[in-house]
Amino acid sequence: MTAGERDPRLEWRRVALGGVLALLVGAGVVVLIGRAAGFSKLSATLRGSEPEWLAVCAAGQLVVFAGYAGVYRAAVRFERGPSIGLRLSLRVVLASFGLTQLVAAGGAAALAVTYWALRRVGFARRDALVRLIGLNTFVYLVFGLIGLGAGVAALVVGEAPLPMTLSWIVLIPILLLAARWFTAPRRIERWARDTGGWLRRGLALGVSAAWWVRRAVGTPDGRALAPWALCYWVGDIASLWGGLRAFGVQIGLAAVVLAYATGYLAQSVPLPFVATGGVDAATTFALTAVGVPLEQALLGVVAHRVFAFWIPLVPGLILAALLPATGRRLGQAATARSG
Repeated sequence: MTAGERDPRLEWRRVALGGVLALLVGAGVVVLIGRAAGFSKLSATLRGSEPEWLAVCAAGQLVVFAGYAGVYRAAVRFERGPSIGLRLSLRVVLASFGLTQLVAAGGAAALAVTYWALRRVGFARRDALVRLIGLNTFVYLVFGLIGLGAGVAALVVGEAPLPMTLSWIVLIPILLLAARWFTAPRRIERWARDTGGWLRRGLALGVSAAWWVRRAVGTPDGRALAPWALCYWVGDIASLWGGLRAFGVQIGLAAVVLAYATGYLAQSVPLPFVATGGVDAATTFALTAVGVPLEQALLGVVAHRVFAFWIPLVPGLILAALLPATGRRLGQAATARSG
């Protein structure tokens, strides 16, 4: 960690502006979809709700954040890295979540905070970047395998439209084969050289991160990331399922997982808050594609997003403001490692 690398900071004007924007976008999405569904149907669905199912949403989100904190901790420890506690890992994860919602770069803020935390525990710049990209690639590798499994299951039982299932069944194996080809040892040695222009260095960084993932998959120490990554996705899917059950939706497991995975891809849009409305809409319409009535899909997704987005935002912002203290604790972990 060099003296020039400062702690990420909050800008509270941006917090207020982002909060107002989030409310407006979220309300706009609900109103537009609600109008299409029919407000009378929404009202009837609300009256017949079973709010006790929302406890599943809350439990699912606890698993989500614990899962990602576990992934981060395992990624730090992989290949002789320092050992940090799950509680400290959770501080980093929640702070990155809070800052992600506040800056124009969207998900890039979470990457920046995670990179900063890796530097704080003593990793060199390139090693921190490789580990950062690698751990996120590992998480999305598990996501892709979940989508593939759901696509196969939905195809067998006929719970989803054929184009939706085939997209996952065809594309994920292609991506896996391409990744395996790119990370063959004889190519890694040539492509991972960090020399030349910025494009060549970027390729080398990406290939090195993919090789990091391949090493993680191939070793018991690295495979410790897998159960935590699985917890992350399973917790979020359970949260969505709980929101749907609260409004009377009974849907097959393959269908809900496939709809979730398809809708989740909207989170790749690099916009804070506005992307939240996009996820709400994409997941809602993905659910209608697998047979869920529009009004129930909308209310179930809104309930899920309250627990997945709005409630965690409060501790996320608090811990984002406390990042200097978190940085000191990470530095202590680095000192213990070197000692």
